[in-house]
Amino acid sequence: MEVVYPRLAFDLDRDAFVVWLRWVSLERPLSPEAPPSQGIRVELQLNRNAVLGPTIAYRRELEPAPRLYRVPRSRCTEVLRVAARRGVLDVQLIIHGSIANAPYAALYHVRDDDGELTEMPGTPLLQVQPSTPGDRWHVAGQANLRVQLDLIERKHLRVLA
Repeated sequence: MEVVYPRLAFDLDRDAFVVWLRWVSLERPLSPEAPPSQGIRVELQLNRNAVLGPTIAYRRELEPAPRLYRVPRSRCTEVLRVAARRGVLDVQLIIHGSIANAPYAALYHVRDDDGELTEMPGTPLLQVQPSTPGDRWHVAGQANLRVQLDLIERKHLRVLA
């Protein structure tokens, strides 16, 4: 039996991973600072290498609008080039939150992202929203995906005068 994984074509010059975070709980603290430590800790790993995070986004920053975190291109490129040798990429999105049903995270693969997006269209590669608290005040969740990786690299020629 052969296992067949979904295929992900990633253009190193034009593509990026973007993590989208929002707060979905209807519970409201007494003030934006109460409690001040409420928030989401998010981490994105590619083949067990951290490429984003752990990054903390506080609830007071997430309530007005979702936040987007673009994965740094240089770190992502480095990990993807090594992964391309095997042809398989393991993607893991991990979140920790402070109240059940509150944090929501999604991972998108975007092309030609201009950095001006506030709402992500389409279906994410991965999404996480814990529904069961680990204890009364803390939740954690993770989503995993294994894909066959097709790396697109363009060769750049330099003209010497």
